[in-house]
Amino acid sequence: MTTSPPTPSPYLLGADNEERRRLLFQAELLQDDTQALLDRLPLSGGDRALDVGCGPLGILDALSARVGEAGQVVGLDAEPRMIEMARRTVAERHLPNVSLTTADAADTGLPRSSFDLVHTRLVLMNVPHTDQVLDEMVALARPGATVAVQDVDWLTRVCEPPHPSWDRLVTAIAELWRRNGMDVTLGRRLPGMLRRRGLRDVRVRASTHVFQHTDPYQTLLIDRARLCRSALVEHGLLTDAELDEHLQALSRHLADPGTLVVHATLFQAWGTRPATA
Repeated sequence: MTTSPPTPSPYLLGADNEERRRLLFQAELLQDDTQALLDRLPLSGGDRALDVGCGPLGILDALSARVGEAGQVVGLDAEPRMIEMARRTVAERHLPNVSLTTADAADTGLPRSSFDLVHTRLVLMNVPHTDQVLDEMVALARPGATVAVQDVDWLTRVCEPPHPSWDRLVTAIAELWRRNGMDVTLGRRLPGMLRRRGLRDVRVRASTHVFQHTDPYQTLLIDRARLCRSALVEHGLLTDAELDEHLQALSRHLADPGTLVVHATLFQAWGTRPATA
């Protein structure tokens, strides 16, 4: 008897134009990390690459440049609004070798063993069926191809000097993620997850970013808390009044030029699907 994968939880951060702007900025922010990862992978002209959970861009532009005119890139996302955003981005950036499809990352309907690279970034922590998604990714990679995953360790983010409202919001949002079946320490576990799926030559790279009061991502935690306000209150993690108090206090603290924010550590792990079982 075949068991269907669990229904994905709704994307907690929404899929409106403001989220599109945030994700496009995120792609720009992580551009150097993207290139550093791709420099380590055997991806070349004419290859086929899949970006799982691409959102409005993901790394579609970087993959497009690497595989060239003779190659093909597929962007996949479960959220139709994200795919519509991606169509707009692909058209604006003139990426003719990129196609898009709407599907659950755990049940894509794409041909097995058909890609030279299967990649996902900042998706696994946002879904409750991580194991099924990884199994699907491995199945989509041809023998000898690469599976690459990027995700963060939520609990490694730091505010200096410390502030109680920072700690309270980090704890509350982490608990909200857990209650939705997500793993807030996923990043550090990625290499082991790939090895358990039989991938060979697993490698890992980690990086982080530091922000100051003039950087847009300095207030990422505040933005995240605002986006999740309803869920935080509904789960009893914070009241509306408590949330407002913490947001106001932390906003003042982060506006101080002497305050630094260390972003969550980004882990990149990749491995090769064996040529034979």
